[in-house]
Amino acid sequence: MKKITILLITLLFILSACGDSKQTISQSAEKESQSENSEETTQAKEKVNAKLEIEDSGSTIWSDSIDSIWINTAAIFRNTGEVPVDIGETQMNYKGKDGSILGTSTMIYAVPEIVQPGESAMIVEGTTLNDVTSLDNYSETTFNFNFDATEEDSNLMEVSAVKGIPSDYGYSVTGIVKNPTDVQQEDIRLAAILYDENGKILGGLSGSVDVGLAAGGEAGFELSYPPLPDNIGSKVNKIEVKSYGFTW
Repeated sequence: MKKITILLITLLFILSACGDSKQTISQSAEKESQSENSEETTQAKEKVNAKLEIEDSGSTIWSDSIDSIWINTAAIFRNTGEVPVDIGETQMNYKGKDGSILGTSTMIYAVPEIVQPGESAMIVEGTTLNDVTSLDNYSETTFNFNFDATEEDSNLMEVSAVKGIPSDYGYSVTGIVKNPTDVQQEDIRLAAILYDENGKILGGLSGSVDVGLAAGGEAGFELSYPPLPDNIGSKVNKIEVKSYGFTW
């Protein structure tokens, strides 16, 4: 009789433990599900609130000494959303007046790549349009781009002493870039947009300081790519430069 009583008590203890275990597992699974749902909801809200637009753009198209048709295009992104965005690759499409594609440029990266709400970024590219028979064929440049919400900082550098320099070898922009952070930047990216006296975008230049920049340090820069026509210097009224740094 005593053995039966002990056995019954043991069975009751095991059943009670199993019930507690199932309850604990159920509660844990429920909390995990709630956490995942909350994270998905947050990501969905960020995606809805992430917005990026092309605010302005402009191109210069010209013929060189061997009758190749060149185009230089620059554009400004504006973050019109409520969260920072990380801009991916951009594609430029050069369209003819008949709606045809005269050429494309791909794998174009913005400066900076991370843009805070209300802030802007630049893209610049240039290429030849070999299928164009005359300068009058070109109509416009359109843009295809992607972006995602992010929590990262833009890591902007400070730019000063900006100057445009026309020469027999083309047009360049020089200046000084400073690292205002307390972190060594392994690479510095820059972009410049050129405006005429009416505020119209003429085109742009881009480049880098690939030797990096020490914390608090500064370096000179010269931007001369992509090509611009020889007479562009007489049309430039204002130059805007942006720069950001990053580490690998």
